[in-house]
Amino acid sequence: MNNFEIVILALALVFNSWSTYLNAGIVLSKELLIRKVYYSGIMFFFQFVMAGVGIWFGSKFGSIEVRVNMLISLSILLLFGIKVLLSALRNQVDERTFDYTDNKILLFASLAEGITPLVIGTAIGLLSLHPYLHWLVIGFFLLTGILMGLITTIRLGVDSLKLNLGPIGGILLLAAAIKLILSLSRFGI
Repeated sequence: MNNFEIVILALALVFNSWSTYLNAGIVLSKELLIRKVYYSGIMFFFQFVMAGVGIWFGSKFGSIEVRVNMLISLSILLLFGIKVLLSALRNQVDERTFDYTDNKILLFASLAEGITPLVIGTAIGLLSLHPYLHWLVIGFFLLTGILMGLITTIRLGVDSLKLNLGPIGGILLLAAAIKLILSLSRFGI
């Protein structure tokens, strides 16, 4: 995978989690700055670590045969692209609001949002020549997404946030899968 594909996948992960970031900003809008940083840090930590575990797993346990890794990665991207797209179209942003001031809910929501980075990280790790660099790129985009979610809710307010960017995440995952299909066809399968 090249760096452009990693950026597309990182953006897909951010767009997938965008409604959670917005909801965290809505709930945390009246909290102190230190608590906002604490809650956002926990959300970032879980997603960053889960993406890293996925990348490590994919890079360590991938096949020697490149085509096998490409097919596994393609399957992952297709399945999760369709899953993210359909779940984002089905759910509205308002429907998944949780009270993130409770630590248990924050931990479970962070773990639930970390499943997609774990699986996409595995797809990246299967094809990555520079897994740690790609992990840092994904971490940068996840951190930026969380901060933009908090800043957006603080600046624009609660009522103006009917924006659902989840379908864009699914479309980006499917675009990466299509790019992988094109690479496989050039590879001779």
